[in-house]
Amino acid sequence: MIGLRNLSLLTLTLSLAACANSQKLNEVQRLEVFQFVWEEVKRSHYDPKLGGVDWDAVRTQYEPKAREAKSDAEFYSLLNQMLGELKQSHFAVIPPGTFVAQEEARARLADGETGLTVQLVEGRPVIVRVRAGSPAARLGVPSGAELLQIDDLETERLLERIRERKLSAVEERFEVYLALRAYLSGRVGSEVRLRYRDLDSKEHTVVLKREVARGERVQIGFIPEIPVQIESRILPGNIGYLTFNAFFPPVMRELPQRLRELANTDGLIIDLRENIGGIGLMAGGVMGHLVQRETPLGIMRLRDGTFGIVAYPQNPNYRKPVVVLVDEFSVSTAEILASGMQEAKRATIIGRPTPGKALPSKIVQLPHGGYLQCVIADFETARKNRIEGVGVRPDIEVELTRAMFRQSTDPVLTRAVKLLERR
Repeated sequence: MIGLRNLSLLTLTLSLAACANSQKLNEVQRLEVFQFVWEEVKRSHYDPKLGGVDWDAVRTQYEPKAREAKSDAEFYSLLNQMLGELKQSHFAVIPPGTFVAQEEARARLADGETGLTVQLVEGRPVIVRVRAGSPAARLGVPSGAELLQIDDLETERLLERIRERKLSAVEERFEVYLALRAYLSGRVGSEVRLRYRDLDSKEHTVVLKREVARGERVQIGFIPEIPVQIESRILPGNIGYLTFNAFFPPVMRELPQRLRELANTDGLIIDLRENIGGIGLMAGGVMGHLVQRETPLGIMRLRDGTFGIVAYPQNPNYRKPVVVLVDEFSVSTAEILASGMQEAKRATIIGRPTPGKALPSKIVQLPHGGYLQCVIADFETARKNRIEGVGVRPDIEVELTRAMFRQSTDPVLTRAVKLLERR
């Protein structure tokens, strides 16, 4: 989440690219970077006691390892392991060249897409959504199919590596989603070969040509460019549908007109699945179009003070029933909006639990290149609940099975439509 002073975006695609394995920093430079990271965390964290973590002991443990690292890649990896000792989201060292002004990383991050969303279903990587008009849709790749291979990568091998980490169920889903998203991404015009097994257990191989990602490209501060997408339409049954992938300025610019177009619908679905978060205060801005009175969403607690996120009624104001869809990649500001709507009883939350990555952070430059994403505040909902590490539990949790895709190409959306039609 980003709030005041360029606060917080989740660590969106750190798995997409890594710095080169060649040795670039000498020992003095490494120690300078190490010291900067260690001190910045100690100085900026909202909790002077760092949640009980002995940060001095952590330094003693990792500094010798940093000195002895065989490559820059290993060195930066060790820094991220050190940050992992804090056991909080929104901490990351981003190596030089991973994001801004790096042609390959930019391409991997946003330039080319296939139109597929792949997530864990019954423990297997399954295609859960195929965007209409995308390369995958044109070649008939079906939702519900199990993805077996991406180019030379067998997805089973990828799952084995992730499962060695013994993550929680929600965190495992999050990591699998990120990894598969990375492998499906690439340069516009490049090709990717997929092998999948359909619902009738027949295997198919297709070659997709990646197309430019939709949306208005936006960059804030040190954050890499993000293609910001907002879509709306009226579904059968006179149900409004609104989705956007990030809480960035283009959404607030377009949102009023989208809601005017949906004003006469009998219910509204706000789809926050795969929403990467963004500007924290925008959660209040979006919710302001859905409430009739001033409604608090929560409080951010910094080391030197607090400030609240509040929804103030705005026009146009949608007053019909609302459903919010979430999944394991509804993160940061998306989690704040979902929890706020849930606590205010303004919406029914449907889908899969969110991962609990909701801490405000900042991104600062490191000596000799690269960036540090560093937590600076805690977040507590209006009812004094913490989302970090807990996430948002849907009111109606939809545990997907492959069999569901025989009846619907998007079972979660179908469940939401049926709920609103009954109301």
